Amino acid sequence: MAQDFYRRFWSDRKSIAFTRWLVLGIGVVCTGMAACGPRLVRWLMYARDLRISGPAVGAALLVLGYACAALALWMLYNLYLFLHRLEQGAVFVPANVTALRRIGWCCLLAGALCLPTGFIVYLPFAFLGCAALFMALIVRVIKSAFAQAVNMKNELDLTI
Repeated sequence: MAQDFYRRFWSDRKSIAFTRWLVLGIGVVCTGMAACGPRLVRWLMYARDLRISGPAVGAALLVLGYACAALALWMLYNLYLFLHRLEQGAVFVPANVTALRRIGWCCLLAGALCLPTGFIVYLPFAFLGCAALFMALIVRVIKSAFAQAVNMKNELDLTI
């Protein structure tokens, strides 16, 4: 019954379009958070019990926030392009492998930034770092599968 409803009112194309809109929305939220960076850092330092504090810690958290925002926006941009190509039917193409590689690197770098900050300043950052590193691992596996599929597709395209 549920599958009939899904097939009748929803499709893979609509799902990809919906996901693209979500990516755009998350990009807007990320940009808004970056714009409110100093205010968010002040709130974090006031409202939470940080392991260390002081003006240098606030500046470091602000730099970390902007670095993570830049990585997130670059990742979302690549994800948006990836989804756009999927919507157009270009699945196993080298551009998708490149996009997945970039997304994986963004997750890896964000994890590398957040993990030590979590242990030094505020523990929840360590959990964010672990989540980002885990996502990097998943994306790298998917990227490898896509790269193999692109190679197989290229070989098949050459076969007559």
